[in-house]
Amino acid sequence: MQNTENTTNIPQSAPEAPEQKSERPDRSQLNAFENFYENFSKVPLKYIDAFIVVCVIALVVVVGIGILKSKGIL
Repeated sequence: MQNTENTTNIPQSAPEAPEQKSERPDRSQLNAFENFYENFSKVPLKYIDAFIVVCVIALVVVVGIGILKSKGIL
């Protein structure tokens, strides 16, 4: 018995033209910090960094005060 497989030649579509590359990479390829900064792309970077520094300083102060209170110093 012969193979009855369909051997009709179907023309393959031409490969699609590559998409235009935008300035910004796909969000799935960015790390956590880059994704964070992408959300605030209109805000100057120095203001975002200053805000992060203030938050870290405040966290250290709050933890320090908690430690001092737990030891009875404050």
